[in-house]
Amino acid sequence: MKRVVVLGGGIGGLVTAYNVAKKLHPEEGEVVMIDRTGYHLFMPSLPWVAMGIREPRDIMRPLKILEKKRIKVLVDEVKLIKPEEHLVATNTTKLNYDYLVVSLGSIPREDLIPSNDPNVCTPWTTDGAMNCRKLLRNFKKGTILITPVSWPYKCPPAPFEVAFLTKYLMDQRGATDVKVKVAHFWKVPMEPFGPVIQEGFKKMLDQIGIEFVGGVQVEKFENGTLYTKSGEKIKYDMAIAVPPHLPPEPIIESGLSNPQAFNFMKVDKKSLKLPGYDNVYGIGDVVAPSLNLGMGGVFAHFQGEHVASAIVDDIRGSYVGDDYNKGGLCIADLGYMGTVAYCDFTKRIYQGTFPDCVMLGGGKALRVLKFAFEKFWLTKFF
Repeated sequence: MKRVVVLGGGIGGLVTAYNVAKKLHPEEGEVVMIDRTGYHLFMPSLPWVAMGIREPRDIMRPLKILEKKRIKVLVDEVKLIKPEEHLVATNTTKLNYDYLVVSLGSIPREDLIPSNDPNVCTPWTTDGAMNCRKLLRNFKKGTILITPVSWPYKCPPAPFEVAFLTKYLMDQRGATDVKVKVAHFWKVPMEPFGPVIQEGFKKMLDQIGIEFVGGVQVEKFENGTLYTKSGEKIKYDMAIAVPPHLPPEPIIESGLSNPQAFNFMKVDKKSLKLPGYDNVYGIGDVVAPSLNLGMGGVFAHFQGEHVASAIVDDIRGSYVGDDYNKGGLCIADLGYMGTVAYCDFTKRIYQGTFPDCVMLGGGKALRVLKFAFEKFWLTKFF
């Protein structure tokens, strides 16, 4: 009997563990998931937490529920990975594996936002989202600035989604003296995604009345002013910042990091395997920089399905080597409307060029797609 160990209970880890456990017969293998928090957080809904549309408990589920699906859940922190020994060490134990799937994600570090300004918050964590809600609650006049501190970060379109939702929230309150502005290190909105997505987002920003300032490298937030590395000053009354995202410590401590990809996990672009090992896979945010991808749950989802199939097929001796889906569908709630973008990232991964994208937007009817997907996701797995 084979043991499949999955590190992380986010989107990629959840999909992988679920599919392996579903496909394998009990006598063929067991699935063990290790997660330091013990719960699954549906991160695409964090902007809704900041806006008061959702509570944190609405988008969190205990991972122990998965044990009824033959997934053993160990709530513990991974400290070290030793692929040469087929071993994972945690705070409390050591575990051998036949197959390992690393889906430890990226770590949003709110403490690394260069600011001591109490009017700066971040909805990239549950606590940060609740702090943003507190600041937004009584905001009636002034400028709200949305800006990322550095690359990479989870969900490239998210700062724009937050900006649209913030503007929508203020308009619904009748706070007409509020200005919403996005300052980004990209020179144009959604710069890495090519002209179709760039023009689509620019049109929507102009239509709703959200200002975009490009080429902004954050130095610090201080006393209502964003200081840039080029010496510019941008005034704000409240700022919503995207924090720096760091690789998980076990990746660095275990020697699995890629110095050319911000020290996130190194991985073969075709097989998603750790180079030199046939039984260790990396998926999701933790390998996104090595794949030249943005961090997004949709990539972790498709990669998880692929890796689960590869492991099961390998156990049964029937692996045919199909490629993983390199497409990505992004559903965003912009308040006034919904938008859906689809991109094939094959060229991005292998050639470093723009992905092939199409975009749909307009009308409140598309907003329900994100609400529906959230419900589908949490119902399917939990």
